[in-house]
Amino acid sequence: MFRAAVFLLLLASLFFPLRGLSQGPLVGHPGEVLFIPAAPGELRARFLGHAFSPVLLGSRAYFPIAIPLKTSPGIFRVEIEGSAPRRVSLEVRPKRYPTEHLKLPPKMVTFPPEILARIRREVKLIRGVLSRTGEGLCRWEKGFILPVKGRVSSPFGLRRVLNGEPRSPHGGVDLAVPSGTPVRAAQEGRVVLVGEFYLPGKALVLDHGCGVYTYYAHLSRILVRKGQRVRRGEVIALSGASGRATGPHLHFGLYLSGVKVDPLFFIRKTRMIYGAQAGGTSQAS
Repeated sequence: MFRAAVFLLLLASLFFPLRGLSQGPLVGHPGEVLFIPAAPGELRARFLGHAFSPVLLGSRAYFPIAIPLKTSPGIFRVEIEGSAPRRVSLEVRPKRYPTEHLKLPPKMVTFPPEILARIRREVKLIRGVLSRTGEGLCRWEKGFILPVKGRVSSPFGLRRVLNGEPRSPHGGVDLAVPSGTPVRAAQEGRVVLVGEFYLPGKALVLDHGCGVYTYYAHLSRILVRKGQRVRRGEVIALSGASGRATGPHLHFGLYLSGVKVDPLFFIRKTRMIYGAQAGGTSQAS
C-alpha cells in the first residue's frame, strides 16, 4: 500500500483538476462502465458494495465504475476515498436487453447430479478469479481491442430462455468466427486461469490490473500458460466450439471487480478517452 501511495504522488502531475466538469449526476445504464476523473491522493472508489481502483489512461487517471446488470433505476452515490473524500452522484437509467429463445438437446440444459456438481465447482473457481479486486494505480498505454473480428451472434445482457426455462443474462458477447481463428489479448496482462470446463470448454482469463479481467471461452486451443505475461494484441488461443456451444465462436467477457460489463461498451469508451486526449479535449464519464 505504501508503494502504491508513493506511486500516486509521483504521478500527481499527470492528473487533471476536477474544476470545470459538470456538477450534475453522471448518467449510466446497467451493464455499462463510467469513467470518473480521479484527483491526486484518491485511492479507491466504492459503488454498490464494489471497490474500484484508479487507472491511468494516457495522461489522466480515472475510476472505472461498473454498473451491475441487476441495478434498478435511481440515483446512487459513488464514495471516493482518499486524502479528501468526496461523493459523486450517479443516475442509473433503465436499459432493455433482448430475449432469445433456444431449443437445445436436453443433455445441454438439464444435467445429472454428478455433472451439476462439477459445473458448480467450476463456476465457483472461475467467479473467484474474476471477482478479485486490485490496489494502487494501473496504467494502460493504449485502449482495449477486440480479440477477434467477427459478427456479434449473441450480445451482452441477452436474456436467454433454454427449452422454455429462463436462464441468467448473457455475461459477455459471442463473436461468430470460424474454428481456429487466432484470438488476441484485448490488453496487456497476465494469464491467471487456464483450463477445460464443462460449460465454457477450453477457457482462459487475463488479469489487466486494478481488478479488470478479460475472459475467453469455447476455445479449440490455448497457446499460453498460467502466470505468463502477454502483450496487447498477442495471439493467446484459437477459437472453437468446446464446451456447451452450438457452433464455432468466441465468448468474450470483461469484468471489473467481479462485475460483468459489456466489453464492447468498455472498448469504445477507452478508445474515446484516448482519442479525446489526442485531440486535446477532456473526456469523462
